[in-house]
Amino acid sequence: MLFTSNSPETLYAAMLAKDAAYDGHAFVCVTSTGIFCRFVCPARKPKFENTRFFESIAECLSAGFRPCLRCKPMATLKSRDPLTATLLDHLEREPERIWSEDDIVRLGFDPSTVRRSFKRSIGMTFLDLARLRRTSRGLERLAAEDAVIEAQLEAGFDSASGFRDAVARLIGETPAALKGRDLLKADWLETPIGPMLAVADDSRLHLLEFFDRKA
Repeated sequence: MLFTSNSPETLYAAMLAKDAAYDGHAFVCVTSTGIFCRFVCPARKPKFENTRFFESIAECLSAGFRPCLRCKPMATLKSRDPLTATLLDHLEREPERIWSEDDIVRLGFDPSTVRRSFKRSIGMTFLDLARLRRTSRGLERLAAEDAVIEAQLEAGFDSASGFRDAVARLIGETPAALKGRDLLKADWLETPIGPMLAVADDSRLHLLEFFDRKA
């Protein structure tokens, strides 16, 4: 309700104020870094024109943004729900795994309970989240100029059409169009002289700066 009843300008003002009332109800995605944050994030705030606002973590992930390592939006989910925390830990350890409901049962969980828990806390099911992570791995293979079929198999898709549709939803382009294209990755770095933002691809560092500049 907080999200749907407010304009982007109002949400931006709430983010600048680090309004805790929005924590968990709205997230800001920074187009210049590819990262999404909670409104209470301690990092310096982005310019308005570099922001997009979403109501759920699922929408942020589906739009191709990565969770901030400073405010840790995914970690807040772990503190609220032990079931979600356990499965997220498994996913972090095995991002390449093709998960199924049978795997969830073998871990001692009821698939229906897991489905409801993840839909409630993230906005997508655990299996959808795992598929999204695998799609991201496939994009990395494309950036390394691997064949599309190799990227498809790395992402865990049996069909070319399924992989093509997943990439198109995430990036807005076909896998073939992304082959060999550099993927920029952003990350927060804690240094002895203060936190910094680094943006790089596999060959070079493109940006390294302190948080006292707006993104």
